[in-house]
Amino acid sequence: MTAKQTSDKSKTKSKTTGVKKVSVSFDKDFYTELSDYALSRGYAVEDYIKKAVKEKLDSDRISSMIDIMTFKN
Repeated sequence: MTAKQTSDKSKTKSKTTGVKKVSVSFDKDFYTELSDYALSRGYAVEDYIKKAVKEKLDSDRISSMIDIMTFKN
């Protein structure tokens, strides 16, 4: 392998370090609705999906903590 090929390979690895890609499929009508909604709020679809998933995770964590505290008493 030449030095240039090695250099190109290391650049690619550094860009994707710590990143996992997920593929999600939506029907056409839902995607159109999602896209319009996200764009109207200033988000790219990808960013809006990330934000929504993060909010859901946070909400579930809080709900779980409340359940634990409620059943302890």
